[in-house]
Amino acid sequence: MLFLNRRASEIFDTPETAAIGRGLISVLRDYQADQMVQDVLADDEPREAIIQMPSSGRTLRLRCASIYTDTPDHAAVRLILLVQDQTQLSQLERARRDLVANVSHELRTPLASLKLLAETLQSDPPEPIARRMLHQMTNEIDAVTHLVEELHELSQIEAGRITIQLTPGRIGQVIERALARIRPQADRKQIMIIANVVDHRMPVLIDSRRIDQILLNLLHNAVKFTPEQGRITVQTWVIHVDEQDHAQYRLHTGQAGATMASPAPPAPLLATPTGTQTTLPDDHPAGLWLLISISDTGIGIPADQLPRVFERFFKVDRSRTRNVGGTGLGLAIAKHLVEGHGGRLWADSFERRGSTFHFTVPMA
Repeated sequence: MLFLNRRASEIFDTPETAAIGRGLISVLRDYQADQMVQDVLADDEPREAIIQMPSSGRTLRLRCASIYTDTPDHAAVRLILLVQDQTQLSQLERARRDLVANVSHELRTPLASLKLLAETLQSDPPEPIARRMLHQMTNEIDAVTHLVEELHELSQIEAGRITIQLTPGRIGQVIERALARIRPQADRKQIMIIANVVDHRMPVLIDSRRIDQILLNLLHNAVKFTPEQGRITVQTWVIHVDEQDHAQYRLHTGQAGATMASPAPPAPLLATPTGTQTTLPDDHPAGLWLLISISDTGIGIPADQLPRVFERFFKVDRSRTRNVGGTGLGLAIAKHLVEGHGGRLWADSFERRGSTFHFTVPMA
């Protein structure tokens, strides 16, 4: 290696002074790239290849061609290697492939079921069986329609075509409305819902319809993954995040003037009123925020799967949730909507001990 510019030095993670004079194989540590260079030297034909750096995991596109330089003695052959970092493009392509595969998978089951039901109806079964099958067909069509609607909404959100209109509002009213809608589902499983909500007089900057959507999604998941006679707890408290990500909470009990406060714990650890702790996301903005937490006593999420729960179509190990439906898009939509308010959505969970989903919205 005779020369490399600063960007190449960054991509190869090798200082220029250390790379000059070394063989290409010792810098790239890739035999495919080394062989490509040897082939260009042998037949003078330009070539290109895509390699993955073992140390950094970067995906690189290499283009190699020969150039000639005149020297006092004779024309010398040199090779020029153009390097393009395609890591992000590779990740986007992988996400596209995953999306197509996931949509195909989610559609395959209801469509196969609809086909089987339709074929059975063509055989003119007895009327009670026909009515039952028509009811099942309606359920399958509803599932497909729900998937298409969520896909459309997610694409609109990610394309920036959905506006969030922030106005001062009372979070208590929004939470009460969401709890009223979810209680029939909870009652069927004898799940107790406990709400400790901030004083209604404290305004927050929210789009009420979107916050209602977020709450219903999180509450629906809590009911879905909590066994019978379990418990769901909804809590709110005010936190102040300074520029150094220190936070402190003030829990409002709902009684006029009654508050409890804690000193700021070391960043970014946040103590909750129940004595548990959570870690604020590293990129959480500074300011005064209302933090809303929804806890359950459900099956929990394995530690290795927790970082992925907000990915599109991601579902916790199917062997543990085989009787639980869903598209795997709800949390991805909720995350986008929370971030549209300027806040953050994250989760804490312990397997077989339940999960807690936290999200923040700005105070007015």
